[in-house]
Amino acid sequence: MLVDSVHLEFGQKTVLQSAFITSETGKVTGLFGRNGAGKSCLFRCIMGGIKAQNLFVRFNDEMDTDYGNIGKRVKYLPQGLFMPPRMTLGEAFDLYHVDYDGLVSFDVRFLNKQGKRFHELSGGEARLAEIYLVLRSASEFCLLDEPFSNIAPKDVEKIQNLILAEKKRKGIIVSDHMYEALLPVSDELFLLKDGYTFPIQTKADLIKHGYII
Repeated sequence: MLVDSVHLEFGQKTVLQSAFITSETGKVTGLFGRNGAGKSCLFRCIMGGIKAQNLFVRFNDEMDTDYGNIGKRVKYLPQGLFMPPRMTLGEAFDLYHVDYDGLVSFDVRFLNKQGKRFHELSGGEARLAEIYLVLRSASEFCLLDEPFSNIAPKDVEKIQNLILAEKKRKGIIVSDHMYEALLPVSDELFLLKDGYTFPIQTKADLIKHGYII
C-alpha cells in the first residue's frame, strides 16, 4: 500500500503537506512524531474519517482505488478506546469474526469473560482486547495508533510479539511516541515533522531531526 501526497489544512493551519508512507505484507512500518505532529490525522485521512485536501492511496499495482471501501482492506486502531462501552467481548469478537479462544491464549486474564461489557473492563484490558481484535481481523493492512501508550510494561512485549506474528500475513503501520517499544518491531521507519514524513534509517536520524536527545 502506498499513501502519498497527503495535504491537510484546518483553516490557516497546515497539518500535513506532501506526506507519504508505505506498507507491505511481511513488514512493520513505524511512524514516529511528537504529540500534535499529525500522526492520527494521517491515519484518519487514509480511513476517510477526515477529508484531506489531497490524498493518493494505491494498493499493489491496481489502477483504481475504491476510497469508499478502504475499511474492508485496512483495519484501524484509533488512539483511544473505540468499542461501544455496552458491547460484550463475545459480541465484538463475533462482529470481527475473530476466535475468542485465541485471546485467552494471548492473555489468560480474558478466560470466561466473553459476557463482560467493555465498560466493565479495566482500561488496559479493553485496550488489549481492541489491539488483538484489529490485528487478528481479516484484512490486508492494519493501522495502529499508539498501541503501546497507557499499556502496562508487562503487556508491551505481548503486543510486540503479536505484531511480529501478524506481519507474516499483512502489512502493519504503527504510530507511537514510545520509540523504545516501536524500534524493535519495525522493519522501516518514518518521522512525521512539520507536516512532512522523513525516512529514518538509524536512531541517529531521530537525534538529527530533534526527536530524541
